Order: sequence, then C-alpha cells, then structure tokens
Amino acid sequence: MFFSRLRFAFLLVAIAAVSCSGHRSTSASANASSGPSAYLPESVTPPNIILYLVDDLGWQDLSVPMHTEATGFNKQYRTPHLERLASRGMKLTQAYAASPVCTPTRTSILRGQHPASTRITDWTLHVDRDFSRGMEELSDPTWNKAGLGPDPFLLTNMLAEQGYRTIHIGKAHFGARNTPGADPTNLGFERNVAGHAAGGPGSYFGEKNYGNKEDSPWGVPHLEEYHGTDTFLTEALTLEAEKEIAAAADDDRPFFMNMAHYAVHAPIHKDPRYYDDYRADGLDDAEARYAGLVTGVDDSLGRIWAKLEELDIADNTLIVFFSDNGGLSAHARGTTPNGTAKDTHNKPLRSGKGSGYEGGTRVPMIVAWAGQQPGWMAIETDSVNHSPVLSTDLYVSLLQLAGVPAANLDAADAHGQSFVPLLQGAESLPQQRALAWHYPHKWGPNGDRYEPYTALRDGDWKIIYWYEAAEWELYDLARDLGEQHNLLRDKPDVAARMQQQLREWMADVDAQRPISKLSGLELDIP
Repeated sequence: MFFSRLRFAFLLVAIAAVSCSGHRSTSASANASSGPSAYLPESVTPPNIILYLVDDLGWQDLSVPMHTEATGFNKQYRTPHLERLASRGMKLTQAYAASPVCTPTRTSILRGQHPASTRITDWTLHVDRDFSRGMEELSDPTWNKAGLGPDPFLLTNMLAEQGYRTIHIGKAHFGARNTPGADPTNLGFERNVAGHAAGGPGSYFGEKNYGNKEDSPWGVPHLEEYHGTDTFLTEALTLEAEKEIAAAADDDRPFFMNMAHYAVHAPIHKDPRYYDDYRADGLDDAEARYAGLVTGVDDSLGRIWAKLEELDIADNTLIVFFSDNGGLSAHARGTTPNGTAKDTHNKPLRSGKGSGYEGGTRVPMIVAWAGQQPGWMAIETDSVNHSPVLSTDLYVSLLQLAGVPAANLDAADAHGQSFVPLLQGAESLPQQRALAWHYPHKWGPNGDRYEPYTALRDGDWKIIYWYEAAEWELYDLARDLGEQHNLLRDKPDVAARMQQQLREWMADVDAQRPISKLSGLELDIP
C-alpha cells in the first residue's frame, strides 16, 4: 500500500510538472487531448484488457483476410479462433506498427510516444552495441540503446493508478541487458513471466530448456517448471497465462495482460502439434514450420478465451490482437503459394520486416469483446474499418477505455489518437492526421530496401526518403498497394507538399539522422 501511495504521489507531481510547463505535439498523429477524456461511464466496472501481441506476424499470416479478398496466404493458415474473434468484433485493415522492427513498436505502445521522439529507434540487447548492417558511407546515430526505462506515464503505471492488476507474459524486449527496462516489473508490470531483454527465444523446445545455457542472453526466463519436458514454448506461455488469469479473477480487480508470444519470431522451430498437417497440405519444410507457429498462437488465443469463459469474466474482457511489425520475408522462409520466395511473403504488400515499404509496418489488427457486447461500448460484430491507425494509438485508446482522466492523458504527452470512435461505428477518426515512420538504421539481411528511411502517409499518399541513396519515392496506396509505381515526377505538387510535411515532422520530433562517415556529422533533414 505504501508503494502504491508513493507511486501515485510521483504521478501527481509529474502531471503537475508537465501541465505547468506545457507540452507540444511531437508526432504526425493528433495529440491525445483530442477527443473525450474517457469512454467508461462512472457506474461501469473497468474492463479487463488483453493485448494479444504476436511477434513478426505479417498482414497476410492469418486465415482472416485483411485485404479486400482472401488470398493464397490466408488459405494457407489455420487460425479458427482469430476467425471467431473477427466475427465478434472489428477488423482494422490499415493498422500499422510504429517501426519495422520490434523494440521501437513495443515501447511506443507502452509509452505512447513515437520511436523518433523517444530515440528508441532500433531493437535493443546491449547498451554498447548497434545491430545495423554495415553501410559504406553512413553509420547509426547515437540512439537510445538502453531502451525504455521507468516512467510514471507508462501505460502500465497509468492503468495501475486506475486499480488494474498488470501482467506481462512472454516477450518483453523493452530495454537492454543490465538496465532497469530489461525487467518488466520495473516498467509497471505487477507480474512478469518470461519477459527479459532478448527479442527472440534461444529455443522453443522445453527439452532444450528454452535456450537457457551459460553466457547466453537468449534463454527464456521463469519457465523452469517446463525444462526437460516436451512442452513447446507457445504452450508453456499459454499455461502460465491461464494461471495468471485465474489469479486475477480471484483478485477482485480489473486486469491488463500483455500477452506477448515469442512466436512467430526466428528461430522458426517446428511445433510438432501442427507441423505434419501443414506438410500434408503441401507446404515446404520452412513454411510448414512457420505456419505451425502461427497456428500455435491461434490455439493459445482459443485456450485463453476458454479460460475467460470458464471463470465467467469473458463479458467484461476486451481482446486487442496486434503484431509488432510486418512479417518476416528476407530470410528463414520458404516458398509462397505463388511459388515465389524472398521478399514476397506479405504480398500484395511489398517487402517485409525491416523495410520502409508497407510489408515492413502494416500489421493485422482485430478488436472484440470476449463475451456479450456491453451496452456502453458495443462493437458491431463482423465489422471492418479501413482507417489508418498506428501502434501509438493503443496507448490512448486503452487508457480511455479504462477510464483514465483527460488531465492524466494530456500530461503524458502521448502522440496517438484514440481509435475508440472507430469501434463505435465512425468511418474515420475525428481529426485528419498523417502517420510517420523513422528508421535511421540498416536492418540485418540483404533484400528489398532494408535500409535507413523516413516515411510519411497522408490520406492515400505515401512518401519515403531513403538515406543511403538520397532518393525520394511517392506512392498512391489506393491504386498501388504494392508500391510498384513511383509517382515522384508525375505528381510534383503532391511530392512537394508531402516532402515539406515530412521535414516539419522530423523537426518537430527532432528525429536523428544517420551519420556521414566522411564528415562525422549527422545528415541534414532531407
């Protein structure tokens, strides 16, 4: 109780300090203060919230179509529980991660600010090391390699002040090793199972102790109970989630669970529960392993859903399904339904994880109530919305649904805009806004434009600046979702307007640019 009061006092002091000093919007997105303070009526019990976050899951990696029609990819996967979730709520077909790699997106959800602003612009592990692929003329800026640290305005701390029990299960990857942010309990989570600094598992196999061995940073912690068994990692995390949900139900408090599977991140290990069925379907070895990981997280969702129903808490539990970046496509994958391979696993989107094209950041998103629709916030069943939303929007939206006061949200200086109006039937968000992405690094493998970039989308137009080549590209996503036709010269007025928007956004967030090896100086804003 003492620590709760101390934390609350710290929050009030921080709110007062920010409120007195003022704050500016540091995003292409509208600030959190636009829109209602909270959607939760005073007489309503705050809902349980499960953020079901899958790692590296692409826009096409479900049997639920996110495109205008089902594709060969959708027909390749078995995800019946996600089909059920979509039928009970809303698909958001133009949802985006704030980054093409994991740590920046995950921290954008937890803090509600754009990676360019927090300077957590790449994935973290060691505070003294960059992980970019080498470039001939450029190097990484001095970004925030430590990652996220303790902060009263974290989503978890804000929810805790609303009386929530906060639970983390699975992959964290919020902060580097030997920093406070490596442990989710330093970031407002009351409970942490299996979360630490690393972004991938040493192994998915219980027989291999999930990669735990001397001097390895990749071993998944807290699962010693399953060491030496044949319990696949996805299953072990599901069992632990079921325990935590049961404990939360006994606690007489609403809960927030960050259910963050390590799947479908590399290494793409074979889940023996599903692999043979996918091989029988004709998938090659690599794709059968990958598809098995996808079905594993779908089965986990079904198990967790069943636990909510068993405990009679489904009616007051909201499930938000999301991915932390676009689907892996440059390596570790096999042949697609169209017989193609590298950089084609997200078609019709171009490229994949690590790229500035749509395949790098567009992700599947579904929001639904696990039980009966509550009258105060019903979501039309089997509905679809095509408005662009960004991972930073999760912060504002979930806090509003939890009843967090507007003053607290304003003090947090969050960069997102609530998507709750979309869930309530609005066709678009109340305020027009542009979305931006900034990745001043070069992701690991060779492939289709895995290089430093800044991009901005306004309406259906998207502009990208590539730092190595010093080139601009302009696309009309409504007519060219695959980003095949660069209209920079054909639409000079649109290009000039969007170039200026991008420059103003970069100046607003003080976005770091790559360093010139020749001069030792940061590149100018393009």
